[in-house]
Amino acid sequence: KVARRHASLPRTLACLAHFAAVEFAMGLVFTGLVYVSGYLFLIFVAICLACGLYYLAELAEEYNALTRRLLSCAIAAVLIVHILLLALEPHLPYVALAAGFANHIAYLWLHQSYPLLRIASPAFLTSLSLFGVSHYLWGTHFLAHYHQLAHVLCFFLFNVWLVPFGFFISLSVNEARLPNTQAGLADEVYSEGGGVKQKSGLLSAFSFVREKRDDMMPSMAKKV
Repeated sequence: KVARRHASLPRTLACLAHFAAVEFAMGLVFTGLVYVSGYLFLIFVAICLACGLYYLAELAEEYNALTRRLLSCAIAAVLIVHILLLALEPHLPYVALAAGFANHIAYLWLHQSYPLLRIASPAFLTSLSLFGVSHYLWGTHFLAHYHQLAHVLCFFLFNVWLVPFGFFISLSVNEARLPNTQAGLADEVYSEGGGVKQKSGLLSAFSFVREKRDDMMPSMAKKV
């Protein structure tokens, strides 16, 4: 009996090693699949954001008067929300609310010169500085007080990022209005639907990337 037990021990160890190897391989493949899929998801999200940004920049350049009205409505809406938060949400920090309110007042000042946005102007520098202060104060608050990530992102999206994103999209309108920029980008003129249109700002950046892609992969450019 002792001999049989000793004889069956290597088989048992071999079976255990086999099962452990299979389990490890299954876990490794699953983990690798998760990482690869995660990186592919990030790439797809980046491509979708780039396409959406290109489309929004083109719309802002095409309908600059409508973009100006939308920006003013967005600033007014965020200011009203700050007042409501100050009156109805006593647990929120007053300093962060005051900084956010002052930041959007600075956006109103910057909005007066729209679509000409000068980076060295006092309005732009004040808006940028207050944006950094507001972002820091709200980030500090949400780090100290736990909230769900989705709630924090939604709060930042409307109260902190909405108006700056609108001004960022409008940079294409800004450069299209500058005479020296128009002269420097004269080679970007193209014809569409019988008219002549000039790409600028973000649109020029996307066009530059597309031209570099066509130079590096001419076969893909022909297929497209």
